[in-house]
Amino acid sequence: MPHFYNKKEKYYISVNFKVMYSSLRKQKHLKKVKPFWLQLSSKPKYVIGRNPYTRLESFYRDKLNKDLDQTSYWLRSQKIFFEPLGIKKSASIDEKYQALKAISFSEFIHLLPEVYMNNRHLHPQYKIFKNLKVAKKMKMEMQADRDFVEQKLKLDLSKKVNTTEKAKFDLQWDQSMNEIVNQLYKLDFEYFNYKKNKL
Repeated sequence: MPHFYNKKEKYYISVNFKVMYSSLRKQKHLKKVKPFWLQLSSKPKYVIGRNPYTRLESFYRDKLNKDLDQTSYWLRSQKIFFEPLGIKKSASIDEKYQALKAISFSEFIHLLPEVYMNNRHLHPQYKIFKNLKVAKKMKMEMQADRDFVEQKLKLDLSKKVNTTEKAKFDLQWDQSMNEIVNQLYKLDFEYFNYKKNKL
């Protein structure tokens, strides 16, 4: 999981994939580090979380739409769906492509219990942060937290990296989808104090 050390400002900052990871990778003074360094160090530690609903919407738009190509190369975050969909390794490129392309947002959410622990983009965020004593927990959606990151932690968030803006389209939630996400990411909602959808 992504942990970074700011060698100039002397602090650690941790995120998850689909949570500003690409932006942090581009920061001049941040170096990616192994988790054990955080356990050994007394330097301040900061974490940034993302609302589980919008994080999953971003994954769906990105991995199952924007990044979906008719090619022999499949991302890990795409291959995890082959088995639940009954797609054999011997299936043709077109069969695999059509199967992934046909996954509706509702079907994606209903497949989550089978796949969410098989890819780091879908892992619960709490899994990373549970053993860390942090100086501050932040939410990427909160402007006050983004201001803190830029002004106090001296990071530049002005450049959008790996955006899914081009894949923007409405995604509808129903109660069964809410219940699945609320259960799988229960500790994320609690840790970052996000409100759960109720229909």
